[in-house]
Amino acid sequence: MSHCRLACAVALVFAGAAAVGARGEEAAPQEKSSATPASAAVPQNSKAAAAEEDGEPPLAPAEAGTAEADAASKSRGLNLRDYGISGSLRGALWSSNRRLDNEHGVGVASAWIKLDRKLNKAWGVFAEGYLSAENVFDDAKSTNRLREAYAEARFGQWDFRLGKQIVAWGRADRLNPTDNLTPRDFTLLAPEIDEDRFGSLAAKAMWNFTPHTSITAVWIPEFRPHVFAVNEAPGFAIRENIPSGSNQWAIKLDQSGKDIDWSVSYFEGYDLNADLRLASATPTLMQIALDHNKVKVLGFDAATSRGAYRFALEAAYTRTEDARGRDPYVKNPFFYSVFGVERTFGDNLTLINQLFWRKVEHYNDPADQLDPVVRTVAEQQGIANLQYDRQTYGISTRIGKKWWNETLEGELAGVLLLSRTGYLLRPKFTYAYSDALKLIGGYEYYGGSDKTSYGRLAGNKALFLEARYFF
Repeated sequence: MSHCRLACAVALVFAGAAAVGARGEEAAPQEKSSATPASAAVPQNSKAAAAEEDGEPPLAPAEAGTAEADAASKSRGLNLRDYGISGSLRGALWSSNRRLDNEHGVGVASAWIKLDRKLNKAWGVFAEGYLSAENVFDDAKSTNRLREAYAEARFGQWDFRLGKQIVAWGRADRLNPTDNLTPRDFTLLAPEIDEDRFGSLAAKAMWNFTPHTSITAVWIPEFRPHVFAVNEAPGFAIRENIPSGSNQWAIKLDQSGKDIDWSVSYFEGYDLNADLRLASATPTLMQIALDHNKVKVLGFDAATSRGAYRFALEAAYTRTEDARGRDPYVKNPFFYSVFGVERTFGDNLTLINQLFWRKVEHYNDPADQLDPVVRTVAEQQGIANLQYDRQTYGISTRIGKKWWNETLEGELAGVLLLSRTGYLLRPKFTYAYSDALKLIGGYEYYGGSDKTSYGRLAGNKALFLEARYFF
C-alpha cells in the first residue's frame, strides 16, 4: 500500500479526532448548557462560588431556558416544575453535520428533558437526557443519551453525589487544562457550547471544612471517551480500544468566594483523547487502533476580580505513558496554560481575551521518523493531539452583548493560532421570542493549514438555525 494512500486515509480518519482540539478549545469550560456570555449583572466571585458548588467553572453561563421555562409554565398553569421536571422540544437546520461525511442540509428534531428535584433538605435527585433524530429530511439517524442521572446528599459540611455525572473543572473561559474527567460528543448538532457533554458513572464527595475552602474527591469506575467522527477509507479498519474496569480518581483543594479564588487538582486515569497506532498491516488491509492510554494530570487555577476586570489563570502538566517521548504511537508529556482577562462594560457588554500556550516535553519532529508508515501515523497523531510542533500558542476572544431588555443576545467567539495558520470564528445570536420560544442562529467557520485541527475541519463549516420550545 502506497505511502501517499496511507497518508490520505489516516488524515481522513483523524480529521474527526481533530474536533477534540478545535471545538474543544471553544467548548472547554463546563456548563451543563450555555446560552449566554458571562453576565455583567453578577459579581465574578459570586459566580465562582455558585459554579464550584456544582463542579462547574465560574464563567459558566446560566443554564439555557431555565428562566423562560419557569415563566412559561406559570403562564400556562402547568405544574411540571413542582415535580422538578422541565425540558424543551427542538427543531434545527444545519448546513453541514459534524461527521465529516459531506452531508448537507441536515434537519434535526430532538426532545430534551430534565428532572431536578430536592426530596428534602438533605437529599436530591437529578437526571437529564435527550432523544434526537438527525437528517430528518432523508435517512434519519436516531440517537438518545442519558447525560446525567445521580442522587446527591448534604450532611453538615459534607456533600455527596453518586451516579452518572458530569465533572467539570477550571476557571478559564472555554479553555480548561484541568478539565479531564468526563467526555463530550463532538458529533452532536447542538448550538450551545457544553450541551455536547455527558457524564460517567462516578462517586463524588466534597468536604467544606471552612465557609470558602473545600476538598473534593472523585472516583470514576468506568471510562467513557470523547466521541468524534471516524470515517474508514477502503483498505483500512479502525478499532477503538476502550479500557474496561477502569479505576480513575481525582482530588481537588479549592477556595471560592474570597478575594482570590484558586484550586489545586490531581487526576489519574485514562486519556479522553485517543492515541493513533498502526496495529497491523497486510497487502490488502491496514488496521489502525485508537488507544486511550493512562495519564496523570497536576493542575492549578486562580481567578480574581478588580473593579470591572476579572483575571484568570489555569495550567496543567500532563504526564503520559511515554514519559521520555520515544514512542511515536503515544503522545508525549506536555504543559498547557491559559491566561485570560474579562472586562465588563456597561449596557450588557462583556469582552474576554485569553492567551493559551502548550509545550511538548521531549519533543521529536514526526517528519524525522525514517519509516514512511510510522512517519505518516506520527504526523497525523501530532496534528490531532496538538503535538505536531514543540510549542502551540494563540489567542481566544469572546464578545457578548444583550439588547431589547435582554431578549436578544449576540456573541462572537474566535480562536487564532499564532504558531501556525489556524482559526475558528463562531458568531451566534439568541432571541427569546416569548417566555416559551427561543430562536438560536449562528455560523461555525474553520480554516487554516492542514497541519492544524482547524484546517482539517474546514469541510465542516456550518450555518445553523434552531427553535426551542420550553416546557
